[in-house]
Parts: sequence; C-alpha cells; structure tokens
Amino acid sequence: MTRDSAALPLALDVLLVDEELPWPANTGKRLRTWNLVRRLQARHSIVFLCHGEDGQKQPEGWDNVEIVHVPSPLTPLSGPSLYFSLFRNLRSSQPFVVDRHDSIAMRTAIDRLLADRTFDIVHCEWTPYAANIAHAMGAIPCVLAAHNVEHQIWRRYSEATRNPLKKAFLRTQWKRMAAFESTMCPAFDVATCVSPEDALQLEAMGCANAVVVPNGVDLDYFHPGHSLLPEQDASSIVFTGSMDWRPNQDAVQFFVDQIFPRVRKTLPHAVFRVVGRKPPEALARQWSACPGVDVTGTVDDVRPYLAEAAVVVVPLRIGGGSRLKILEALAMRKVVLSTTLGAEGLDLTHGRHLQIEDDPGAFAAACIDILRYPDHYTAMAAAGRDAVMNRYGWDGIAAIQDEAWRHAAAKGVPVAAA
Repeated sequence: MTRDSAALPLALDVLLVDEELPWPANTGKRLRTWNLVRRLQARHSIVFLCHGEDGQKQPEGWDNVEIVHVPSPLTPLSGPSLYFSLFRNLRSSQPFVVDRHDSIAMRTAIDRLLADRTFDIVHCEWTPYAANIAHAMGAIPCVLAAHNVEHQIWRRYSEATRNPLKKAFLRTQWKRMAAFESTMCPAFDVATCVSPEDALQLEAMGCANAVVVPNGVDLDYFHPGHSLLPEQDASSIVFTGSMDWRPNQDAVQFFVDQIFPRVRKTLPHAVFRVVGRKPPEALARQWSACPGVDVTGTVDDVRPYLAEAAVVVVPLRIGGGSRLKILEALAMRKVVLSTTLGAEGLDLTHGRHLQIEDDPGAFAAACIDILRYPDHYTAMAAAGRDAVMNRYGWDGIAAIQDEAWRHAAAKGVPVAAA
C-alpha cells in the first residue's frame, strides 16, 4: 500500500537502529550519525535503539531523542578467542562482521518496540546490522544507511595485503560481503549512501531507490577564525582519523614507509603528526620510532592540530564512501594532499580545491613543494573552504535525509495500521 507523501504528517515516528551511541563523536561514522540526528530530532520523533547500558551519557544536543539500550553481544576478541571466532566463521555463509553483530537481543527489542508503538519507518544505520532488521521488512518501510559499500573495502584490503593466508581470508570476506549486500541492500525501501560513486554500485546490486546523502562538516565548529587556535607551523604534516580503523592504519604505514623519508631527506625539520583515537600499541611504537613522527593517540579536540598543519595528508589506499577528514581540513582552510582514493566520493577538483597524487614519489614531491612554498597554495585552500561551505554543511544534508525518510514512509503504512 502506498501513501501520498503530501498526506504524511510533518513529523514522522522513526525507529533508528544502530550498533552504539555515537558519542563521543570521535569517528567518521559517529560524527555523521550524531550530526544528522541532532538536526532531524527537531522535525521527527526518534527512538534510537542501540547496544549499550542504561545510564550512558546522552549525546550532546540530543534533547528530543529517546534512547533504548539492549545488551551488547560483543566480547573483546584477541589471541585465542579471535582465532576461534574466525575459524568458526569459516562454516558460515555470512561475513564475519555480520555474524559478530547478529543479535537476538536486538531483534527481540525491535519486535517489542514495533508491537508497542506506531512507527512510520525503521532506519538501519549500518549495513552489517541489516540482518537484525530483515525480519521486519515488508511489515514497515525500512531505510538503510550505507556509510560505505562494505565489500569494496574488503576487496581493496585483500588486494593491498601480501600475506597469502591473510589475503585468502580477506578474499573470502570480500565475496561473502558482496553476496550479503547484493541480497540485503535491494530489500530496503530506500538505501542512502554518501557519494554518487556508491550510488552507482548500489544500483548495480539492484537497489532501485539509492539516494545520495553526502558526508558533511560542522562549519561553525571547523572554522579557521577561532582566536584560541594556534598559528600554522610551517614544518607540520598532519593525518587525522580513527586509528583503530584498518584503512587508516594502512594509510599511515604507507606514508611512514614510502613517503615521509623522502620528505625528511629534503626537509629534515619536517614533522608528521598522526592524530586519532586508539592507535594499536605496536604500530604506535613502530611509527614513533621513526625520526620526525609523532603519534598523539586520542585527543579531545582535533582542531589545534589542523590549525598547526601546513598540509593535511590523506594517503589512503583502502576504503570506501567519502572522507570527513578532508571536509574538516578544508573547512579550516588547510591545504589537503590526498590520494585519488582518499578524495573519492567528494565533489572536489585536483589542482583547484586540493592536490591529488598516488605515486609515493609524486606524493612526497608535492608535500615538499607545499611546505616550501605555502603562499602558492593559499588560493587552493580558500577555494577548498568555499566548496565545502557551499556543498557540505550538515543542515542541507539533513534536509536530504529528511526527504529520503519521507519517500520511504510514503511507500507503506505503519505496522499498527497494516
């Protein structure tokens, strides 16, 4: 049954399902979820269902969001427990990340909420969580937020890995995730993604209603004019990102191994700062042992490091979606030097808004040039900020998400009215 979207109430009742509270908002995924919900709560009634414990700190600014917790199925995996879980997954048809987040408690909570209340839509905030939503499809309109095309990340990770056993495992996960996404994504009434490139991939998997809801940036928070921020340091190269995410680890390793030594050979005073949460101890020690490399670990505020940066580097070789770290740096009017993959999914132009290089030698040469001749890149940094202000503010992006929700709600009726 389909309803006229004009006949829908201005405020929808939304059940939003996620793995965790996006707080503190210190990863790309958390930042996106927190910013969108913070704006959408003013228009809609949102129940946020996630794993966690009652009494967790409410995300700042979420004054009108009802949070419902269920116990987490996850236990820390390391050593024997990790290898046992990986071995057990060999007998499964699902990817490891989907099996790991498969939650009877979550499905039970969804059933209870749908039985007790009238919702217009169910929104799934992460593709691997879709298995927990599947049983509700058809009874109520469902929306998927695909932060990435997940199998693409696994494919790129497999291609970048040299260890034969690890490569074989990653290849298996890539194939399983591709099959999972091809089955699950088209079953949603609307599937949102962060870039036109991702939309094309979703459409190729059979998604008839793929909608681009871009990543964004808080333009008031990431602003170059804050008086308390430090001055730019002409020797500072900065990378920002969650360091418990493997694509970011690979990017830093690539820069430390193949790019930074070439920069230091020409500019011995150059400093490379790795700014981000939870870097693995072994990697942090390895990187910090390299002359000129500073690994900060978790920081309360990334802006001082961006303010000091003469160049922000994004040497990603693995990943998908689009990079909030680029938007944040450009919003701070910083010169950004990225690989093609790092800048993927953003409506930005090489040579106008940022610099793009893929070869390690060319990347190092560009980095040296930016450090030596910063005035030559002032116009590029200004153009990058202008582009971000015009295209990537969260207010406008929240309006796109709002339309995606309303489009999905118009395709069906709430459970209570079925």
